[in-house]
Amino acid sequence: MHPSKMRQNSLSFYETDSAGSPVSIVSIPLELGSDERGLAAAPRYLYDHGLEYMLSGIGREIRERRNIFCQRPRGEVSSGAMKHVEEIVSTATRAKVATEKALRRGDTVLALGGDHTAAIGPIAGGAAVFENIGLIYIDAHPDCTTHETTISGNVHGMIVSSAIGCGHPMLTDLFSKKIKPENVLYLGIKDIDKGELELIREQGIAYFTMLDIALNGLSPVVRAIDSLAQRCNKTWVSLDLDSIDEQYAPGVAMTTSGGLTRREITALAHYIGRVCSVVGIDIAEMLPAKDRDGMTAHLVCELLARFLGGSWGWYENYMEHYAEINVTGEREKVQAIRKT
Repeated sequence: MHPSKMRQNSLSFYETDSAGSPVSIVSIPLELGSDERGLAAAPRYLYDHGLEYMLSGIGREIRERRNIFCQRPRGEVSSGAMKHVEEIVSTATRAKVATEKALRRGDTVLALGGDHTAAIGPIAGGAAVFENIGLIYIDAHPDCTTHETTISGNVHGMIVSSAIGCGHPMLTDLFSKKIKPENVLYLGIKDIDKGELELIREQGIAYFTMLDIALNGLSPVVRAIDSLAQRCNKTWVSLDLDSIDEQYAPGVAMTTSGGLTRREITALAHYIGRVCSVVGIDIAEMLPAKDRDGMTAHLVCELLARFLGGSWGWYENYMEHYAEINVTGEREKVQAIRKT
């Protein structure tokens, strides 16, 4: 259904449909693109907090689970304009191959980081398979520094620049097919370096800062998502959890004050999942050691369900309990009738 017509009948967004392609989960426990440690534990943490149960609940078959080998950090933090870049490129190459294979057989890919460099390979794989792919990048940071503009030298800040062909060839060459700048949409950016401001303007990348969202709400964002969905027949979603306010997502490496609220991020995930043809999603920068009672992990599972066009949360679990009781009750009635 055309996005504008769907908005006119918003109840359609709450209709459930268990149909959907199988899912390939690609775990990339990479933490060399950041100075934070402990991010490698995130994929296992999501499994432990119901990732597979959620996918089953929304009717998605898990076709494959892939674990990408990632080198561990050495004792000392390296220095330079692209720290640990050789190891990151090696990991990204393996992740790209795994993603391409899954996408070409018709799967939807869930890529679980790790820091945000875990997304380079999967996004490159998506761009290689789909000629005119759109990239919705939800992050407090634009991640479009280059080896020439970076302040920290952390490669997790070079994802979008690499995808559109700006930066060092070691990173840009991973993208055999570049993503067009006009097919990138930033949501929730707020912490932006000078070099990133310049690149966003030069490349004409569409964006919505947190100030934009605070002043104008989500209506302009929705229109931009509609426009992207009409231009690009396939969409990749890249979610850095630091885009979400720390009140709702405490288990994040660089927690954010003044980020997206729970209502904003769930509404965006819901809308994107129903309007865009999402072929892949990456989740980045979760730090399990900082989480509280699984709050961040549970939110991630809910968001993934919505990006996939489903719905998963307390209400679905609540109603499933009653469904199980009813099924059990009907079974017992049938058995009692047979006995008589």
